Amino acid sequence: MNKLLKGWNWVEKFVIGLLAFFATALAFYGVLMRYIFKIPLDWGEEVIVYMIIWAVFISASLLAEEKGHVAATLLVERFSLKTRRTLAIFNGFLAIGFCVLIAIFGYKIVGQAFLKDERSLTALRFPVWIPYLSVALGCSLVAMKYVIRVYRLLFLFDPSEVLETHELSREEKPS
Repeated sequence: MNKLLKGWNWVEKFVIGLLAFFATALAFYGVLMRYIFKIPLDWGEEVIVYMIIWAVFISASLLAEEKGHVAATLLVERFSLKTRRTLAIFNGFLAIGFCVLIAIFGYKIVGQAFLKDERSLTALRFPVWIPYLSVALGCSLVAMKYVIRVYRLLFLFDPSEVLETHELSREEKPS
């Protein structure tokens, strides 16, 4: 399972890197066209925004894997390891429920936008179901990462799953 998860994470990082690279390249191209050749792109900024939106929602999955989301741990750090584990499992189930709910409604919105052939109001007339899909797919990816996390917490428990980064570094230092 670890090998599969590492491959999955690599694919996500690769896609995020491609999106960031092409968004940056397109922004640079847009600046060149506007200020040097005096031919502004009327579609470039829209595509850049869509690429960044996709990168952000894919990144959310990586952050869920690495416990990189913002968390208020001031009180949780004072609890025992057993209590932290219980809270982490509860938090995981809440996150799964939230992400699944957003994904379900997201896919419904994507389907409606696709069936109605909704398009952006710009000259590009970009099909809006594509950026809408980023929300639904991103939440699906995050939910899957939380399912894996809850599974680990329940069946393959390692204390590093509930300890914060600064606590792990304290644990490694000799007393």
